[in-house]
Amino acid sequence: MASSLAIGLNPIELHILLLVARLGRLLSRHLRTAWGHPFTVTIQTVNRTLAKLVDAKLLTYCEHFQSHGYDPRGALGWTRHGRLYSLTPLGWEIVKQAFPMLEEGSERLAPTMFNPQHQAEHQIEYAEVITSLIQSLPYVPGIVGMSSYIEMDLGPTARPRADGIVVVRRWADATQTDRERSSLYPWLGVSQQAGQIDQLYAIEIDRGTEELSIITGKAHSYGELYRSKYWEGRYQWPLIAFTVPSERRKRAVLDAWEIGWPGSQLLIATIDEVRESGILTPIWTTQYTKDGQRIQQPHRFLKVKWFEKIVA
Repeated sequence: MASSLAIGLNPIELHILLLVARLGRLLSRHLRTAWGHPFTVTIQTVNRTLAKLVDAKLLTYCEHFQSHGYDPRGALGWTRHGRLYSLTPLGWEIVKQAFPMLEEGSERLAPTMFNPQHQAEHQIEYAEVITSLIQSLPYVPGIVGMSSYIEMDLGPTARPRADGIVVVRRWADATQTDRERSSLYPWLGVSQQAGQIDQLYAIEIDRGTEELSIITGKAHSYGELYRSKYWEGRYQWPLIAFTVPSERRKRAVLDAWEIGWPGSQLLIATIDEVRESGILTPIWTTQYTKDGQRIQQPHRFLKVKWFEKIVA
């Protein structure tokens, strides 16, 4: 339902506002990837649209540069990633009026303000995880659609707070036809039907900058929430998926998590593996405890038995 404020915006412009609202602060290449199937939009079209939305004061941006430290000559090296876009308050109002079911408090939209110095790299990695999923799902039979929720509080307090919750809706029968696919990624625009299943994922982005005690505390918070049963009746328990910067950090996070919530399951992969291979490839490692022994093994992001039926 379009509002009076949205009059004059074409479908591409509205869709980009919606993507930024649901996915958070994005580089233009993220928007190009997220637009994806079944539409084809060039990066030039995306950039022109972004410029128009900035001029209309519906989007704002910050220039993002990444430091690579000092080279042997003592010079500081920088790489320009581009403009990191986010909604302005006016842009947020237009999204909420054009799509009233996304009103804040019902489904959380992305914050409009953030500190680029501390949060930009974190948000870029989150966007890369989510857009990798958006890019991959259209080619998986039996998928209905997905939704993305930014910085979602899972419990009655702010602990634990996931960096993002992803809902992947699929048919219980992996061979079911695709006629009921949602037309809006990353927003499930149709109600769940009989025979469909929602699988939730709590996405956690670790850049190796936090003390491991924070990871242990987060694991403890997840464990407390699980034991409280507060989540029952609200949603299915999510699979918790971490991306980390290196194999060394992967081992450290797994150890810290085990201290905070012994015996729990965790999916973990490096962000480079996500970038290079895609989120649906078997890049994930899962750790769990059986008969007192900690076991690690390869894992897929989607439910293994269901996914193997459709990729065989």
